[in-house]
Amino acid sequence: MNVSEGHLAQQYLCDYLTVFDQPAESYDLLVLQNMFLYRMSVDGGFHARVVSSILNHEEDRGLLLSLLADAAEAEKPATALKEWLISAYVSADGRRKETLACLLRSHISGTNKTAELFAESRTGIPESVWRLRSRSAVIDKIKNSDMYFGAGRRPFWHAFPLDLAAASLAGVPELSADIVYDAVVCVAGAWFSTLSADEMVVWLNMPRVTPEEWGVIVRPLLELADPAPAVSTADWLYASGNYDAALDLYANITLAYSGTSAEKPAFEMMGEILTEFKDFDNAFESYKNAFLLSRDSGKYAIADGLKNLCIAGDDLGEDMHEYYERIARLSAELPADECCAIRFSFATAARRRRNYTDEYRWLEEIAAAEDCPEALFSAAFSRLSDMNLHMDAFGNPDSAALAAADSAVEAALAVEKGDFAYFGFDPVCALFWYNRASALLPERRDRILPKMFSAAVAAGLIPEAAGYARGTPALEAVVHALDAEEFALAVSALNKAVTASLSKSIESAAAVVYPAFLFLSPAKRREAAEQILASRSTRDDERARVSLALGSVYLDLGMIDAARSMLRAALRANPGAEIRSRILIELAWMESEEGEYKQAAETCRLALKQNDRFPAAWAGIARASIRTGDFSAALSAAEEAALLNPADESYRHMKEALSAVCAEPKDETADRYFCLPGKENTAYAAVLYAEAFGGDVSAAWNAESIADVLAFR
Repeated sequence: MNVSEGHLAQQYLCDYLTVFDQPAESYDLLVLQNMFLYRMSVDGGFHARVVSSILNHEEDRGLLLSLLADAAEAEKPATALKEWLISAYVSADGRRKETLACLLRSHISGTNKTAELFAESRTGIPESVWRLRSRSAVIDKIKNSDMYFGAGRRPFWHAFPLDLAAASLAGVPELSADIVYDAVVCVAGAWFSTLSADEMVVWLNMPRVTPEEWGVIVRPLLELADPAPAVSTADWLYASGNYDAALDLYANITLAYSGTSAEKPAFEMMGEILTEFKDFDNAFESYKNAFLLSRDSGKYAIADGLKNLCIAGDDLGEDMHEYYERIARLSAELPADECCAIRFSFATAARRRRNYTDEYRWLEEIAAAEDCPEALFSAAFSRLSDMNLHMDAFGNPDSAALAAADSAVEAALAVEKGDFAYFGFDPVCALFWYNRASALLPERRDRILPKMFSAAVAAGLIPEAAGYARGTPALEAVVHALDAEEFALAVSALNKAVTASLSKSIESAAAVVYPAFLFLSPAKRREAAEQILASRSTRDDERARVSLALGSVYLDLGMIDAARSMLRAALRANPGAEIRSRILIELAWMESEEGEYKQAAETCRLALKQNDRFPAAWAGIARASIRTGDFSAALSAAEEAALLNPADESYRHMKEALSAVCAEPKDETADRYFCLPGKENTAYAAVLYAEAFGGDVSAAWNAESIADVLAFR
């Protein structure tokens, strides 16, 4: 438990627990286990639901608390995940060493494909085949599966709800969020690996946590002596956009922890949320309660509480003149740092209300103050410099220009938060942020609309999705695809969308088909494809281009046989040389992904007969030849690819590595990894060379370049 890195480190550690010693027939379950660990890593609501289940189950609870207690007693400093894995690899042997190699390669590549790499190592079937099978299994079994293929990173908040509660129950609240998180996910991953495939699918398809369910999940937090876990969870709910659940929990904190240090900030956060809801009367009351609690906490706390009341009173249209005068008198008696902090908070509030004249005045007072803290002075001076770029003819802040700039910044942040929420399996919150961005920048609504539509579909808000889709055939097709009785309408809308997008590119046509196909069964996808192709002409290669687009969609959905049939149908449409070569390259790529390397090379050569200056075809021959150990043929092809497209780094890598291998062959397996592009292949090649020739294996795992690998040959 001394391994901690944040990000998705825990995912790999749990992969190690679940992958090790599994029988071959269980490999498919590894995919679902990885999906579970991915969702644990990004979906705070799902994470809270699992932690709550663990804490309510005696055996799992005991295991988690003991793990946390052990982690607190560890004397070793935290070790970065990669270094820990390297150390474990060096001292391992047999199957354990094999598993650790898969973990390291997955980590180095920046992906989460340990399960597929492990399956390849045990069966000899290429990792790419397992990847295609994995995608197919996920799409066919998981609702809104496309979210699982989104951003593979933790969201913008640093800690997950209820983790602090587990640490508090274990008596080690001082543990870092990452260490607690690692322990939680280890226990959760071990438990999930004991479920049947059907039970796993049920868990993976659980909808977002509702405000009512949040109320049940967080209730035990309010019984703890320490308010920190409840406050931390409420703060997470607020940061993630779950305002209803956050407001309810803050309100309960004021009741459960009355008279403690948690009460005043909870009232203040209630005021923030109620202001967001435009409930200014209750916001004022919340700020009033916070102010009453601050009266015995010194002049700064009183001034700060009055400031909140002034802002809330302004929202209500009340005359707060006397309050402002009182703040001014108090500020004159405060130390310079506290006085400047009060002024800066007023400036921030004025900016939020687009009152730039008042903001400028407050900032000028900070900049002119004696003994102003450096951090506040720098922040104020920087903002004043920005504002000075937007002044009107009379030397006053240009409110329109400043408001436009602030709206653009806030809208971008709202879109970013929406993206995090969407890929964090909280589409309702995502829609909230996207709507906020759209309101801030109405002129950019068309750019945000597809995101709003996707979030509405994922949240099951079909009427809203239909509203966003109106007038856009590709989006209308998705709405119709969600209803089995509207299949004909879905196909009709798709037909229009494909026709409109085909004039742009084949990729555009594929992009409009894919979202609708996600919600159709495999049989209905084939039926829809047949109907879309039925009226397509062979003139101008239209039929071949549509077939190529549909074949690409089938591949993205993991429907390999259907993709192959569609690509062959594209060839039968007798397209021109350019489209024919593209179809052949797509076929070759698919053959290579399935491990049919000799056939892939032959298909690439057919493509070159259509266009001998097609760098992707030469590169395809090079990769396929590397896989079969024909390094001489691979070098010739890589040289052609690099000559035609010298900017492609992967082509240059193959050319340089193959030149070294052909000049002096060493170990065939190591040579093959050396020649294949990819950071994980480069490092693994160096490791194999180091093991074969007595090099430093630990250092070899850090190899990143051709030169690094050559040092171990």
